[in-house]
Amino acid sequence: MAEQQTDGHAHCAPCGECVQEAWQSLEDGTLRWEAYDSCPRYAFQACDRGRGVPPPWIRERIVAREGTVRLPVGGPDGVPIALLRRVYGLTIAEVTAARATGWEATRVEAVLLSSASGPAGPG
Repeated sequence: MAEQQTDGHAHCAPCGECVQEAWQSLEDGTLRWEAYDSCPRYAFQACDRGRGVPPPWIRERIVAREGTVRLPVGGPDGVPIALLRRVYGLTIAEVTAARATGWEATRVEAVLLSSASGPAGPG
């Protein structure tokens, strides 16, 4: 489950001077994300950060800036279904769809999912 922490001050709405940034990273095998909003016109600043998959509006910013990587799901070369369900909290129907079409992951999510789905060692 994702953890989230928010610090900020609100103002009316984003303007042309507003800056919005968002990014992901891996720390000790855990997804982390941060988002930053600021506006010099209204002296506005907000920081948002957490662990796990970011909230949809933050993930959308990351995808818009970096794009996605399509990963196969299931089978010997795909992301393990149990891992996909654990990371994203997918339903069986969502996993079935991902198995048919692949999963769109951010670059950082792809690193996490791919590192866990590599070929099994001897044994």
